[in-house]
Amino acid sequence: MSLIDHLSKHTLCLHLGPRRLSAVVRRAGRAVPGSATELAIDNPGTHWQLPLDALHGFLARPSQAGAGAGLPLALSLSNHWCRMSLAPWSDALLTEAGAARFLQTQMAAVYGEAARGWSIAADDAPYGQPRLVCGIDPELLQGVQAVARANGHACHAVEALLSVAGRAIAPAKPRAFALVEPGRLVLAALAGGRIVAVQTQNCPPAWQAELAQAWQRWTLRAPELAGIDEVAVLDLSGAPAAELAPRFKLAPLAAPELMGESIWA
Repeated sequence: MSLIDHLSKHTLCLHLGPRRLSAVVRRAGRAVPGSATELAIDNPGTHWQLPLDALHGFLARPSQAGAGAGLPLALSLSNHWCRMSLAPWSDALLTEAGAARFLQTQMAAVYGEAARGWSIAADDAPYGQPRLVCGIDPELLQGVQAVARANGHACHAVEALLSVAGRAIAPAKPRAFALVEPGRLVLAALAGGRIVAVQTQNCPPAWQAELAQAWQRWTLRAPELAGIDEVAVLDLSGAPAAELAPRFKLAPLAAPELMGESIWA
């Protein structure tokens, strides 16, 4: 695709979480006015089947016969369904087959043998640098692609929300950020605009106190991060606002801005 073609095309950017679907149509990196929408999902747990059904219903509804009909999709998935890790550099990454085996082994070392059945992808880090790795249940990935096809959309990108958030926050040049969703907290450190360390965990609805404790535990395990004196916070939890410890600063980014950071937006 040429740059002119890319700038002239629209993309339907979506975020799918356990209890919320967000969507916006973007053109040349900008949201189309009036195109943003959110849909609450009645899901008592965090499994992806009910949200996947909601995605199908959203794409199939009559109102989608308007601006969003037939547009290519760029989808970010909740960190509840994406298992993240940093893999060290290895010459095995220089070939496709070697990279697949190496990354599966790295993820299995962190998450257990079940990781060998996941769909695994890594970012395109420079030679010699660690790779950010994401593992997703292949049934979820296949389900998303099938729902897109069934409703006349090409699925151009499926990414972890963490990756999208990392690109969104990078221009502010923070050294670390926290990404909060209902029940899920991810801490990430950045260098050179890339995620270079990551820590994930569950969290309670009142996540603010847990954030400070999670950061303290992480820096005890990774003392090289202890010198970071300010952490940006991306809050997608929907929880009532509460005071944060001085180290943590809310970033003014909501779901539509994050979705615009898709590599296809």
